Amino acid sequence: MKYAVTTAPTVEPVTLADVKIHLHTVAGDTSEDAAILTPLISAAREYCENVTGRALAAQTIKAYPDAWGTLRLLRPPITTITSIKYYDVDDVVYTLAATEYAVDAIDGAITILEEPATELREVNPIVIEYTAGYASGNACPMAIRQAMLLLIGHWYTNREAVSMSTSSEVAITVKTLLGQYKVWWF
Repeated sequence: MKYAVTTAPTVEPVTLADVKIHLHTVAGDTSEDAAILTPLISAAREYCENVTGRALAAQTIKAYPDAWGTLRLLRPPITTITSIKYYDVDDVVYTLAATEYAVDAIDGAITILEEPATELREVNPIVIEYTAGYASGNACPMAIRQAMLLLIGHWYTNREAVSMSTSSEVAITVKTLLGQYKVWWF
């Protein structure tokens, strides 16, 4: 299934203040460190999202399944289904009513209660727009937030190539923390 993030997160699971506390910097510091740390926060979230398969902050996504059946949306948890549209071979668009499907928000599965009999077009026949992610930074599991802080601290301290021993220790810890939240697709 193809998908695209159409509205990126506006609130990160960890704040700049959280990172400064983790790094033992001065809380009111307005130095250039903020310009370095802010992109590291987003990069750490993106890394953790890619490892776990979850959306860690609220974002809007469009998914493009090729056929009906139980549809597994990427990046759970699912907070809102905005619309499920499908196109017939003549490119006429139809929208499913919320009563025509069931959503398992935790694992991102949508079950279509009665599949439409319409013959679907070949390219992007179904378009599902939804919001995924934890509603606030504090709702994101603490182990994932801790993995983000470890990554940010490591990347901040080691801005260039580092020795393998240090990198592997951080990698093992992050992998262990994130492994318990990984979404499995089999």
